[in-house]
Amino acid sequence: MRNLIKKIIERVHYKNVSMTRNLSTRGEVSVGQLKAARSLLNWSQADLAAKSGYSLPAINNIERGVYKAHSATINDIIQTFEQNGIQFISSGVRLENSEFRIKFYEGEDSLHYLLTKIGAAFEEGGELLISGVDENFLKAKAPDDLKKCLSRLKEADVQVRVLCHRIDKGDVIYPNVRQKIVPDQTPLIPCFIYQGRVALVFLENPIYVCILYNPSLHKTSVDSFEHLWKTAR
Repeated sequence: MRNLIKKIIERVHYKNVSMTRNLSTRGEVSVGQLKAARSLLNWSQADLAAKSGYSLPAINNIERGVYKAHSATINDIIQTFEQNGIQFISSGVRLENSEFRIKFYEGEDSLHYLLTKIGAAFEEGGELLISGVDENFLKAKAPDDLKKCLSRLKEADVQVRVLCHRIDKGDVIYPNVRQKIVPDQTPLIPCFIYQGRVALVFLENPIYVCILYNPSLHKTSVDSFEHLWKTAR
């Protein structure tokens, strides 16, 4: 009983501290930023639930926008992230005192922003690596943006390699690009690796795009891509 009372007191004290936090200097933190922060720390929803003291269904419902969480709940979650080195900034989130930056986009226009940024990231030469994609997805969601992006990359003499889940040989949407098919067990999470950046596209409703800026992560992602490239057909 004594241990139970101690835990309750500790939890109440923690809640009171969290509820008095002033977020005015940071501004409102979006659900998208919370998801991006979790991805940045490589936490699952279960990890965040355990560390913040909330249930897994509660975290899941908050991230899916099923309901608007109470401000005290959001403050608790924000504090959990900040205690683990996350900084919430106007353009997204980042790890404190690191080279790691992240930008987040949400909605149907997010793919437009991503492909536009990729096209503008190269001046001359370089390589764009794309994995975890289904041709029909990009063809249906952003055909014009993709065409413009690839056209600009071709002019800049940028090499492009793509690991697809399947290739429709009757209507390939990646002209002048080297392609291979990866096994079905590879996650269908579109990933764009380029110029020190790794961009992830989460195929949800709405679509989410996270662009992560970090040399170490970029190198690790390139190494992983090269391994899959050697084993793909």
